[in-house]
Amino acid sequence: MFARMGISIHRSLGRDAVYNPVDDLPIPCRVIVEHDALLQPDGADFEISEVGTTLEVLFADVGTPKRGSTFEVGEAVYRVERIQDNDRIFVKVVVNED
Repeated sequence: MFARMGISIHRSLGRDAVYNPVDDLPIPCRVIVEHDALLQPDGADFEISEVGTTLEVLFADVGTPKRGSTFEVGEAVYRVERIQDNDRIFVKVVVNED
């Protein structure tokens, strides 16, 4: 029940986007963009944070995005750097704007 509600909220709050996998055809999707998000750097086991941009997308729409793939959101293009979180319902990726 909570997963369905979360998916419904994501679809209503998300923005139209196109996921461009490194090795496949573009996939339309919806994303939630978060600028100035607190990130935990790779390999850190303790409370260190940096600030960056994340995109949250439905796992059912795009699977697990690979590093180097891009998301087009309006005029902006975001390149995937790494996965921040993946619970197989939502995937949150750390991105850089190209």
